[in-house]
Amino acid sequence: MKTLSVCQKCNSLNQVDSEKAKSKKPTCGKCQSELPMHSLVSEVDASALERILKKADRPVIVDFWASWCGPCKMYGPEFEKASTMTDKAIFLKINTETNQALSAKLGIRSIPTTIIFNQGSEIKRQPGALSASGVVSLI
Repeated sequence: MKTLSVCQKCNSLNQVDSEKAKSKKPTCGKCQSELPMHSLVSEVDASALERILKKADRPVIVDFWASWCGPCKMYGPEFEKASTMTDKAIFLKINTETNQALSAKLGIRSIPTTIIFNQGSEIKRQPGALSASGVVSLI
């Protein structure tokens, strides 16, 4: 199975083999820069989210977080663990501090908030931290 990640250096959309990404740091197919991934979770901005939503062949699950948020720090590792437990979704993280306009547009009122998109549209939203199995059960 493959996941998607956008290179922060050259802005190329990459299909990343999930098994290879679990065992080593994936690199961009165009410029060979390291891709911004933690486990099978890609860090993205608003533009990258839009590109991935258009290309995704399965649901996209997004963790909206901030670096100062205690519950977000606890949830991050659980979200990353969930990404390795299923291949039924593409996992992304969006920092609400650096993507304030997107967070406002999507009505993010508390963090962490997890949103699932399917075929480009929001289908489910869950505020608060979850366990890895709780994240998988959302899909």
